[in-house]
Amino acid sequence: MSTPTSIDDILKNVEQLPAMPKAVTEIIRCLDDDSVEIEALVKQISSDIGLATRILRLANTPHFSVHGNIATVHDAVMLVGFKEIRDMVCVVGVKESMSQSKSVAFDYAQFWRHSLGVAVCARILASLVRLSPDTAFISGMLHDIGQLALILSAPDEFKLSVDYRISHDCQIFEAEQAVFGMDHAKVGAHLFKKWGFPQIICDAIEKHHMPDTDHTFLMADLVHVSEVLCHALEIGNEEHAIPPLSDQAMLRLGINFNRLRPYFAQIECEYQSAILMLD
Repeated sequence: MSTPTSIDDILKNVEQLPAMPKAVTEIIRCLDDDSVEIEALVKQISSDIGLATRILRLANTPHFSVHGNIATVHDAVMLVGFKEIRDMVCVVGVKESMSQSKSVAFDYAQFWRHSLGVAVCARILASLVRLSPDTAFISGMLHDIGQLALILSAPDEFKLSVDYRISHDCQIFEAEQAVFGMDHAKVGAHLFKKWGFPQIICDAIEKHHMPDTDHTFLMADLVHVSEVLCHALEIGNEEHAIPPLSDQAMLRLGINFNRLRPYFAQIECEYQSAILMLD
């Protein structure tokens, strides 16, 4: 790829990144389709040998199978559960599709832990605000993917944004806006729109750093709140300062801090269980 010199150049380079496995994109597209049957999920997973192998390996860990004798994707789905396997597929597929670049010093392990923490938090809180837990999980998991897209498509500029963040003691999206003229939220949304992801997920990704603007994207508000909580609960070993929690986002969601507090222990517990998917 040529060195990007403008926002349009960067977005064009982002569009050239390899798409996620077809099985993953198809599963994400039908997240809220309750009519999807187990056999359809099994077929989608089995069509990708690498993905099927990872799912079987996960299903045979002591956490899921005492005897470790799960030999088929169908058996894995039956043992672990439809929605849990679907989460596994999305986490594994997303993680493995975004290759690591050695040209930029970046803590990929922390990035994925943080993403999974936001995903778990969003799924748990989604029921509280009457949003889809499955869509919330994927929106949380993907909310910062634009950072990886920027690293792969514009590594030199991304390094400048990291340096800017350190020298100005600001949030990464503010540093990206200063260097690129846009942030990773816009980049991630642009990429997923090109890949045909559901609009609600694209909107959640694009707007999650804009909670104080006048909008109606409740999934974006949920991702924002979930991200702040993950920082506050130190989920994902996030070392940076806790971003401010938007009163407007909380108001639109119809929740307050006291309503969130009882869920903290559950979030931490489910995160520890979900982290197995990243091993």
